[in-house]
Amino acid sequence: FSSTLVGWLDTAPPASKSRKNLFTLPTRNTNMSARPILYYALFSPPARAALLTSKLIGLNVELKAINYATQEHHSDWFLKVNPRHTVPVLVDQGAALCDSHAIITYMVNQYGQSQHEHLYPKDFLKRAVVDERLYYEDGVLFQVIKDFVARILHGEDIEYHRKSIELSHNAYSFLEEFLSRSSYVAGEQLSLADISINTTLITLHKLVPIEERRYPRICAWMQRMRDDLPGYEEINEQGAQQLYQRFQNALEYNMTKHA
Repeated sequence: FSSTLVGWLDTAPPASKSRKNLFTLPTRNTNMSARPILYYALFSPPARAALLTSKLIGLNVELKAINYATQEHHSDWFLKVNPRHTVPVLVDQGAALCDSHAIITYMVNQYGQSQHEHLYPKDFLKRAVVDERLYYEDGVLFQVIKDFVARILHGEDIEYHRKSIELSHNAYSFLEEFLSRSSYVAGEQLSLADISINTTLITLHKLVPIEERRYPRICAWMQRMRDDLPGYEEINEQGAQQLYQRFQNALEYNMTKHA
């Protein structure tokens, strides 16, 4: 599962070894007295989905930022937590969850209250629609991000590729159709699918702008999300800007190689 932006700074200096043995997965906490630990990087859309979900349901997590600039995601101690060296990671009751969709659904199932049921409904059909939209985020929308990553951050492109732009509009057209059926992507209430899709979409919006004349429903939905999600500016907007800046820096670097 591509729930993080793996190895985007693999040319950075190696991580300090001072934290090598600082983390060991705890034994299962049956009384659930310890806070869950959430490892994250703000530029990662899936990590932002986990952050926003925890904030929305009032889950008191212990936040631990992973420094990609120092290759901390490849450090010995973090590889013990997640051998795939990706974020987000949620550690709770002695278990590590390393997939953003698994994390946010677990958060609501385990810690959500009755007022949060709309985020991941108990009704099987309604839940299936939410799941379907989560699969869209993973299998369609996030794959566009990966295409940009492959061409710019891991490749040598000096501008946005025509194919990446086509993939963006293909993903946008699907989302516009979803929103023609309901106010939110999986129904008339906010769900986890909205959160997951939005964190990826606002980064793509910075790369390939979503024009209101072409995608009016998406634009209206994006404004609703801004109003609905707590901490939207400091988590989602700032994180998306960080990721956008990484793309811009990579484009400039690639241009120097072609000069």
